[in-house]
Amino acid sequence: MKWYAITLLPANRTLSADELDGICAELIELGALGTTVERPPEITCYLQGDETAVEVFLAKAEQCACTVQGTKELSEGSWTGACPDVWEPIHAGNLIVVPVESPQDPRPVPAGALKIIPGLGFGTGHHATTRMVLTELSALADREQRKNHSIFDLGTGSGILAIAAAKLFEVPVEAIDIEEGAILNACDNIALNDVARLVCASTTPIQDVVGSFSIILANLYGEVLVQLADHVTRVAAPGATAIVSGITELVWDQVYKAYCHERAWRLTHETSESGWVCAVFERSS
Repeated sequence: MKWYAITLLPANRTLSADELDGICAELIELGALGTTVERPPEITCYLQGDETAVEVFLAKAEQCACTVQGTKELSEGSWTGACPDVWEPIHAGNLIVVPVESPQDPRPVPAGALKIIPGLGFGTGHHATTRMVLTELSALADREQRKNHSIFDLGTGSGILAIAAAKLFEVPVEAIDIEEGAILNACDNIALNDVARLVCASTTPIQDVVGSFSIILANLYGEVLVQLADHVTRVAAPGATAIVSGITELVWDQVYKAYCHERAWRLTHETSESGWVCAVFERSS
């Protein structure tokens, strides 16, 4: 599938940074896979699909009171060039994530850092949702590193969460994603970080995943987390911890209801950043 960069201009030209973040969150809920704001208040959205998908997205963007300034088709490898911030290292808890162009990238990397080749996804840790999950995962490792955990990464994308879990806990990690391109990128990053012996990445549907896991990671849209709540609960071992994000504040109540009111989970910790929520749930024993 193709990648597109779509530039939008909000009707209100005097939006605050928080208000712009809110519109970006809405656009991601409407189907954008990432956004950048380099010349406020202009917003650039990144979309994967065909011409029809672009038309549908543009129609939905009107809900955010935005007008289209331009649409540009990107090559598979060039969308990262349109996002200069994607190459900056980030810190999350005890983790350092360094984006690299290839295994031969000559730039120095701190010892123990995760190296991620940006591919067909925004899984470099720069988005608030990924960063919050990494931070919570790092904190969990500090508390429970010596436990014999089993770990499941739902919607692995670039593989960043699975790789971090493997490095922090030194236990096997099962990672799945419905996008073949994401799995190819994840496998490259898994090999790059020398955790292929621990991380298995595949396009196995969650319906076909067997076994149970003591740690579940999922950085997905909030609506998808609600839809998959039965499956997440099914693969969770008694007392399991689930660290989930990709949830906008607009749908947080739905996610909380699906897991804590309708299924056997309790909320142990919640953080938010730029209109996004990350939650740590624990399943009843």
